[in-house]
Amino acid sequence: MDDSEIQLRLSACRPHGQDNDDPLLKEALETLPQRPALMEWFAQEQEFDRKMCKCVGEVPVPDSLRSEILAAAKLTTAVPRWQRLPWLATAAAIALMGILFTLSEPAATAGTPTLAEFETEIVDIFDSMKNQGFGLDHVTGEIANVSAWLGTQGAPKPYVVKPCTKEARPFGCRTVSWRGQKVAMVCFGRGDQEAHLFVVLKEALKDTPDQLNPEKVERVEGYPVASWSCRKYVYVMMGDSPETNLDEFLVASSDLK
Repeated sequence: MDDSEIQLRLSACRPHGQDNDDPLLKEALETLPQRPALMEWFAQEQEFDRKMCKCVGEVPVPDSLRSEILAAAKLTTAVPRWQRLPWLATAAAIALMGILFTLSEPAATAGTPTLAEFETEIVDIFDSMKNQGFGLDHVTGEIANVSAWLGTQGAPKPYVVKPCTKEARPFGCRTVSWRGQKVAMVCFGRGDQEAHLFVVLKEALKDTPDQLNPEKVERVEGYPVASWSCRKYVYVMMGDSPETNLDEFLVASSDLK
């Protein structure tokens, strides 16, 4: 099965896991860990589908809609099909224009996103990646090697980072696309737990506090999350699962430069 067929199948996959047991889709999903580029495309596709579902779900339904549909049904035998089609096409076009406008409006009016928005959206992206299974683009146990590889990808480079204690060490990294930005993702392990550090350019966000240490662990979409920043970058670390003890990965004096 080549990439085009995988994309064709997965383009029909709904964003909330309803289709994961379908044999054709399941076969395509199982190939993603071996195809990082397709995995990133699929994560973006699922994110778009989730936003589409949310926008459609938020469209208000007029109280009179049911009675109007029933009234129209009584006229269908009296109105020739060739006369109904133009009206149906016009109605469909208007509905589609409304949905596309709703989807595009936040991007046009929201401006620079906040740190809170970044945290929420990056957690959603990670949750989707985790549900589909994701691989690492570069495997290494040294933070210096992580920074060097991320530099070759045009992603933020955490040159000096000590976000962990004791035997917690990085085991790999990759890049993630977010709102046209390349975000660095560095994975850490400690015992049987994992945590993931996301690094984005500070200029990509607004209202970011100048704090070199994570002040506290918060919950975002159920996941434990902590954030801090330096002169150039913003760092968001999250647990691999809601049960991760993120405090075990954080120290009181993160050395960020």
